[in-house]
Amino acid sequence: MRGLAGKYVLVTGGTRGIGKGVAERFLTEGSIVTIVGRHEDEAKKTVEELSAIGEIDYQIADLGKPETAEQVVEDFVARKGRIDILVNVAGIQIRKWATDFSIEEFNRVLDVNLKSYYFASRTAFKYMRKQGGGSIVCISSGNSNKYTSRRSAYNIAKTAVNGLVGTLAVEWARFGVRINGVAPGYVATEMIKHGVEEGIIDVDSIMSVTPMKRMMSPEEIGNCVVFLASDEASGVTGQTLFCDGGWDMCALPEPEVLPEE
Repeated sequence: MRGLAGKYVLVTGGTRGIGKGVAERFLTEGSIVTIVGRHEDEAKKTVEELSAIGEIDYQIADLGKPETAEQVVEDFVARKGRIDILVNVAGIQIRKWATDFSIEEFNRVLDVNLKSYYFASRTAFKYMRKQGGGSIVCISSGNSNKYTSRRSAYNIAKTAVNGLVGTLAVEWARFGVRINGVAPGYVATEMIKHGVEEGIIDVDSIMSVTPMKRMMSPEEIGNCVVFLASDEASGVTGQTLFCDGGWDMCALPEPEVLPEE
């Protein structure tokens, strides 16, 4: 992709799953990557694994507080001297009926999945504006327009991420700063694997509403993020790209039946 080599990239939630796939894709494009995570042992392991591809390091932070999200970006710029690309991936999930969510739990989901995106993005924008431009990509979800029970806080937060992307795109386009979103469907990560093992996730049900009849890979999500951050998407801002195997377009469950030739 054009315009990514040598760029300084900050990926929140980059130590595993989708974030790790995003970090890996930027490294293959020659970008200089910093991942942010809560657990140092996990961050070190990811850096050791991906350092063979390119230049990568990590920062440790819990993005559950707005001031932390701002500080993460400030610390990154203090160390690197600039920020060219910010990718907001950090997210948590709490599965409960809406009536069972405590206020603290509801706030925690919105703090990480929405507020950290907003405050990290506006802090990055301050520097990108001075630099003459930059790109921000936020990870949304298929659950931003297809809703499932016992995920109310998550669904609400991810729906709001799409609005955040559109709103800030309108404000910041005049300064050369683009912001877009990527909405994954079901992605083959360790989190999904554990959900299947625990009986929380029903793969057959998922496949019945996924036209491609498979889960996405973290690398496929990374492909979309890299495209939107690159000069190849120089005219794109305020958009949320769904990478979900067609799930968001499927009206009803469909059996895996092929037409006769």
